[in-house]
Amino acid sequence: MKWRYFNNQLPKVLENRGAAVSIRSMKLSAMVPLALLAFCELALGQTKFKAPCEYAGELLQDSQRRAAFFTSDEMKARATHKQDISGPIKQWDIKGTAIVDVLVAPDGHVVCTKSLTGHPMVRKSVEDALMKWKFSAAEMDGRQVAYVGRMEFALCNISCGDSGPSI
Repeated sequence: MKWRYFNNQLPKVLENRGAAVSIRSMKLSAMVPLALLAFCELALGQTKFKAPCEYAGELLQDSQRRAAFFTSDEMKARATHKQDISGPIKQWDIKGTAIVDVLVAPDGHVVCTKSLTGHPMVRKSVEDALMKWKFSAAEMDGRQVAYVGRMEFALCNISCGDSGPSI
């Protein structure tokens, strides 16, 4: 009985604080600092970057012999064939961002993907599309090697405001 009373009073308490608050906005406000922290750690080299799946082949390494990775913009520039998302998600009024780690084989095909953020339906669509992408090869010591990249996609199909739908 106490929970029901509290639950009925919560919207009134939040409205009296001068701002409309939703569960979604509370989730977003909790996720943004975590995402910012992860990005800062990665930018400062404090996070160990791993391949999105087990891979027995040789991975591209930096000058300190640590696994190297490409940023989203670098990965998009390396793409030789891109596949758009498909299926019913293209018809839905959905907005979202997906961040996906991608492992690319020495010949340029995608070995595996792993979503880090995003709505589950957006994640699945982006992962399925990325599996059909092709990338240019990376070389280390004169031979082609596999490499990892982190890609970010902002999706917006219908109600996108001034920016228009994503492509």
